[in-house]
Amino acid sequence: MISACRIACAMLAFGFVCSGQSFLHELRAERDPGRRAEKALEYADESFDAAREFYDKGLVHKGDEQLDYMTAALKECVDALDQAHKARIYKKAELNVAMLQRRMNGLLDDLSIQERGWAEYTSRKVDEMHDKILEGVMRK
Repeated sequence: MISACRIACAMLAFGFVCSGQSFLHELRAERDPGRRAEKALEYADESFDAAREFYDKGLVHKGDEQLDYMTAALKECVDALDQAHKARIYKKAELNVAMLQRRMNGLLDDLSIQERGWAEYTSRKVDEMHDKILEGVMRK
């Protein structure tokens, strides 16, 4: 059971490496901004999980690449939220991004000083995205 789960996670991570940009094109094709924001949040979570696995295996560059995909997904989420005029979607996004912030802080704590460079930069970008979402909540 556990090995099957590990295999599935590895396949999922490999799939994201191969299809990171294609998923963003799919995401942009979604017409409903609310659904696009939700899908972007799901993708950001999955990209973070894949990045965490790569970092745990010592594959720093692949982990960095997954963090790039996560950041791109969060940017798409913020853009979709600007188009959607629903406060409840902003709140859900804010909670999810706050959770990503906590997970990023945990990742930074686990990484050595030499491996932190891109992860620290990404953490600052996630903080900026969170601030933009909070601004949107306040406007609504």
